[in-house]
Order: sequence, then C-alpha cells, then structure tokens
Amino acid sequence: MNEGDRKQDWTSIRKSVPRHESVSKVTGRAEYTDDLVVPGMVYGRILRSPYAHARVKRIDPSAAERVPGVLAVLGPADVPQKKFNCAGNPPSALLVKDETVLTDHPLYAGDRVAAIAALTPEACAEGLKKISVEYEPLPPVFTVEEALDPRAIPLHADLFPTNGFWTLEREEGRVEQGLAESDRVFEREYSTPFVQHVPLEPAGCVCHYTREGFLTVWATTQTPFQDRRILAELLDLPESRVRVIKPVMGGGFGSRQQLVNQHVAAFLSKRVNRPVKIINTREEELLTVAVRHGTVCRLRCGIKRDGRLHAFDAQVFLNTGAYCTHGPIVSAAQSRKFQYRIPHYRYRGTLVYTNGPAAGAMRGYGNPQLTFARERMMDDIAKSLEMDPVRFRLMNHLEIGDRIPTSPIVLQSCAIPECVEGGEAFRRDIEKREEERTPPPGVLEAWGVAFSCHTSGPSNAEGMSSSFILLNDDGSVNLMTGSADIGQGSETTLSQIVAEELGIRWEDVRVTAADTQHTPYDSGTYASSQIYVSGNAVLRAARDLKENFRQALIRHFKTEPQMIRFEKGRVRIPTEEGEVDLSFPEAAAKVTFGGKGAVIMGRCSYKAEDSPLPFAVCWAKVAVDTITRTVRVRHLIQAVDVGTPINPEVVRGQVEGGICMGLGFALTEQIEFDPRAKKPVSTDLLHYKIPTAMDMPEIQVYIAQKSYEPTGPFGAKSVGELPTVPVAAAIANAVAKAVGEDVTVLPLSNSFVTGGTGKSVEKF
Repeated sequence: MNEGDRKQDWTSIRKSVPRHESVSKVTGRAEYTDDLVVPGMVYGRILRSPYAHARVKRIDPSAAERVPGVLAVLGPADVPQKKFNCAGNPPSALLVKDETVLTDHPLYAGDRVAAIAALTPEACAEGLKKISVEYEPLPPVFTVEEALDPRAIPLHADLFPTNGFWTLEREEGRVEQGLAESDRVFEREYSTPFVQHVPLEPAGCVCHYTREGFLTVWATTQTPFQDRRILAELLDLPESRVRVIKPVMGGGFGSRQQLVNQHVAAFLSKRVNRPVKIINTREEELLTVAVRHGTVCRLRCGIKRDGRLHAFDAQVFLNTGAYCTHGPIVSAAQSRKFQYRIPHYRYRGTLVYTNGPAAGAMRGYGNPQLTFARERMMDDIAKSLEMDPVRFRLMNHLEIGDRIPTSPIVLQSCAIPECVEGGEAFRRDIEKREEERTPPPGVLEAWGVAFSCHTSGPSNAEGMSSSFILLNDDGSVNLMTGSADIGQGSETTLSQIVAEELGIRWEDVRVTAADTQHTPYDSGTYASSQIYVSGNAVLRAARDLKENFRQALIRHFKTEPQMIRFEKGRVRIPTEEGEVDLSFPEAAAKVTFGGKGAVIMGRCSYKAEDSPLPFAVCWAKVAVDTITRTVRVRHLIQAVDVGTPINPEVVRGQVEGGICMGLGFALTEQIEFDPRAKKPVSTDLLHYKIPTAMDMPEIQVYIAQKSYEPTGPFGAKSVGELPTVPVAAAIANAVAKAVGEDVTVLPLSNSFVTGGTGKSVEKF
C-alpha cells in the first residue's frame, strides 16, 4: 500500500453502506442451516455422557432400534477410533490429537458416546432415550489445582503422564534480574471462569455421504476448508471428495472454529445412505460447544521510581477442559498481547486437562483473560504512584516503530493518543450532563479505564486467503472468496474494497463465498483476519483484474498501456482519433466475451505479510450500592483504532456487540459446577446469564480518524475481537475504585449482586 492510497478521494471506502444480506434477514428469507431441507433427509441426535468422567462398560441399542422410524444407532465400536483435533486451524504440531468421534471413556458431561438416525425428530428423541448404556463413574477434576494434584488421575494417560500437558515459555531480557532492579514489585493472582459464546443460532449441520463416496456438508462453520481437511482424514477420503458449504449464519464468536457435530452426522449418513441433519438444542449448545479457557494468572510487575515499567512476569494456567482443541495456540497468541514498553518480559502458559467442557476458540483468543489481570495490575500501580491511570498507561505505551515483546510485529500504526482524546471528550460530556445529578444514599460511583490491543489475523502472520473476480460485460463483477461471513458483514466490506479499486458501485459486486467446491482457499474466519487478510486478497485480485482489463483494452484500441487511465468509474483511452472516454460498463462491454472479446478475470493468493495491532481504550462508569453490594454499569465508552474504517457502521456494530460480550464476562457469565452432581449446571439461559438488550448501559463509540495501516487494504486493520478485550478490566477497575476493594476474580457476581445496568440505576 502506498501513501497515495491514503490521500485519494474515496467513493466506496469509509461509507456506511447497507449490508448485502440485510433485506433477506429482516424479511425472514435468509436460509440458515436448520432451514435447509435436502431430498431424502433424516435426523440425527447424539447420546451424551451424564457423567463428567466415566468408563462405558456396555451399550445396548436393541430397544432403540425397535422404535418405529429409527434407522441406525452408532457406538464407539461402529466408527474409527482414529484420534483427531477438532480445531479449525491449519495443521500444526501444537494441536494435540486426543479425541475420537464417539468414545467409551467420556471426559466431560456431554461427551459423545453414541449417535442415532431416524426418519423424524420425534423418533430420534424416542430412540435416544432407549439406548441403554452402563457406565462406571470415575472421580472428576474441575479446577486447575485439582488436576495438577499429584494424586489426580491423568485424563489422557496414553498421551501424557500428568494433566499439565503443555507449557510455553517466552522471555525477552532477564526478568528475574529486572525484578531485582525494580524500585517496586507488584504481585497478584487473578482468575477467570469458563464462558460460553451463546450465538443466537445453535450449531447445526446437514451431511450427505453418497453411495459414490462423496461427502457434502452444510454447516455453521467459520472454517470450511479446515472442516474439509479434518473430515477427509476421519473418513479416509481425498479432500476433493468432501465439499463444505456455509449457509447464512447466526453468529460464531469462535465456537464454530472447531468441528461440532459434522463428523457424527457424516458417519450416520454413511451408514444410512441418506442426508442427516443434526441441530443442537440450547442445552447441548451450553454443555458441549467449546468454551473460553478458564485461567489462573499469576503476575509480577516491577517498576522504576519514575513510573516506568521495568519487568513483567506472567504465569498463566489455562483450564482447557477435556480436550486440547486450540489450547497451545491460544496460549501462544495470549503471550503476544503486551502493548507497553518493557525491557524484561516473560510469559509462561501451562495447559491443564480437567473434566470441564472442552475449551477452544472464543472472541479474543486468550486475550480478555490476561488483559483483565494486567489492566487490573496497571490500575493498582498507577494508584500506588498517585498517577492518573490513563497518563500512566500512555507514558509506558508502545509507539510507531516499537516492537511487541516476544513478537516480530513492529508497529506501523498506533492511534492510542487519539483514542484517549476521543473517549475523554465523551466522558467529559457525560460528566457535564450529569453534574447536577446526585447518586442515591449509599451509592458510590466511579470511572474505570483499560487499554487493549489485538491482531489483524494470526499473531504469527500465518493467515492466508485467496480471491477470484470475474468481470461481466455489463460492468458488474462476481467476487469469489473462501472467507466466511458469520454475521459480521465481511461480504459487504470486501465488496466495498473491490468497488473502490475498480471504481464501480458496491452493489455491482456479487459475492459467492465459503463453498469449498466453488470458492478459492481461505484459512478461515478467525483471528480477526477478514478485513486484513481476506481484504488484501480481494484488493490484489481487483488490481490483477484491472491490469488484465487494461491489456484487453490495449488490444482492442491498439494503444499504449501507460496511457489508459481508470478514474472514478470511467476509463480514458487515448487513440489516434482522440481520447475515448467510456464508463466502466461501456468499456467492459467492448472487450468482454464475444467473438473478438476476452474473459477478464483477476485472482490472488495472499499470504499475510504482517499482523498489525488494532488498539482500544475503554471507560466504564459504575454505581455500587454499598448496602446491597449491587453493581450497575451506567456508561461504557470505547474508542478504537482500526486504521481506515471501511464501513463505519459495521465497525460500530462490532464494537457494540463486543462490549455486550465483555459486559457478560465481567458481571455474570460463568459455567457453574454442582459439587454433588459433579457436572455443570449452567444448562439453560435461566442459569447462564448473558446480558439482554435491557441490560445494556449507555454506550458511546469513537473510531479514530487519523489512523492508517500501510500494510492493510486502503489502510484498514481489524476490529472483530478487539472490543470485547478491555471491557471486563474497565468495569473491574471502576468497581475497585468505587468501593476501595481489590477485584481479582470474574465474574463480579461472585462477590456482588449484578442484576442490571444503567437503565435501572435510579431505582436504588
């Protein structure tokens, strides 16, 4: 990207255009996975272990098989016991293969033991109840401390002798020396729980394994090409015989970055020779879909007398639940999110197996947990120095040209000062508006702040995407991309990038996406990679198309290539008779198709060059009733640096959605375990509390206007995961400031009543 791109008068970029799928969604015409009906389709269900840890001694399917409409029952002996890792990431030696499609050694309540296919959902449910299973319950472990006890049973004894099975250590400088050199050392332990994603749409799939040995999968997936690879391995098929299609999706947040039920449905389909649909119930969604890693974070931070950070040591234990899934990569990503200048830095992350639900990818990918701990400590340090918490952070913050600790990433854009300025302006306006307002008796109010960063694609710059664009003779184009839009609006923003480069209307970009048979490869919708990795791919494909278009015009008009100019939807071609001035569609009509025409295409396979950091600053104002210990969040402000906002309204929507997830992480959300039943009890949305629209505080969003990322498409970098990351820390800092108590454990409902937000604060 060059400086000229930054200064041009954009026509499609920085525009809040409507999303491609908006009308179909609001009119109910959009087809989600559960809306699909495939000829001959039947239904599947999964029998899940009621125990968090057990051995299956016997399975008797005979009663189930006699239920009218039941077609097949599968147990562990009926499917390959080949071990795999369900993570929707490109292959990596870090991703331990430790689970099977069906198991006779369930390791969490909800683990897959058997599966059934039937003609109707009712027959499926009836047959499921009649599968007889004899279990031998075994003692479970749920916490990191229990699992690391030398007396604990190793859950994967065939792979590892202990439950602490993997440790990453990264260090720059000499941390112990740095701590010894520091004038003050702060030390604290923080913990965060398992958290569920709770997308509106439960996970689902339809799998059709044909008699010819081809498998077609329609699924709620963020990683169609990774699903294809894993399914091909499990079914001993060439990848060319597996097709994965992503229908319209109702959210993912990382929960669809791993196989959910696709493998089970595929084996059922192979058995019954018919397409099989499996859709999770909400209970299954809460119990069995991958969760955010629970963590115990032990931090030490050394500072100099003038407030400069000198040494930072993070020891993090990640509760990965029953299976590895994404664990090692989550830890690796977590290690590279320290956004302050520091000469001595160390991160040690240990993954621990427990009998909790398998933890995997979730919005932030390890970042919200460590950011909560770090930003709580930053506030404590600022308070001890009697410094303003914002100024303390700014004094220590990385700047353009600095490198992220233990990472090769060098900052080429950073608008943190502008974010502070923009957010503080909102905060001053709120304070002025409320200057005559008096809180009710016993209610203490305070502001808290937190900084955060994330990445634009995988932090190791391993993101990859490819695109193909076809020019039609009416001047419109067909964009084919492997990128999966899961509700965030990426198809629209990618269309805007193509439209800007070609000088056409964004409405004239038709998108075909996320179909492994018809669209080119994309590593997946994860790591906030769509606008940067997929965006760079479509931009380069558009430039390739434009160059091929230029060559066709040269042949048609017999002119010099450097003389042809593309300018805001028009094409100007000097000829011997004078300049020909055509609209883009007119020029396309002259050279595409026909007896003397050409098929004009552009393509690109893009390997990420970098993973630039977007930044955020979040302020939260809370009100705490000191008598009832009720916490209410009244205001949330978030200022974000995302480089060039391709579609500001999409950015704003991502920020507001991220704030909602961060609010739940801070206040109420956690997978709770019943000590008597020895399994999770958060099985429905009455017990698992997510914020509703009525719980949201007043939100203000500021998007930095002066930021420009030179490696991004038109200066853009990511937004998707960033807004969730600082929210819990900002709220916790505000509560700690209001009541003068340390806050080291999330959610706050463990210590406070968290029954609402700003809309009901006056009812104290």
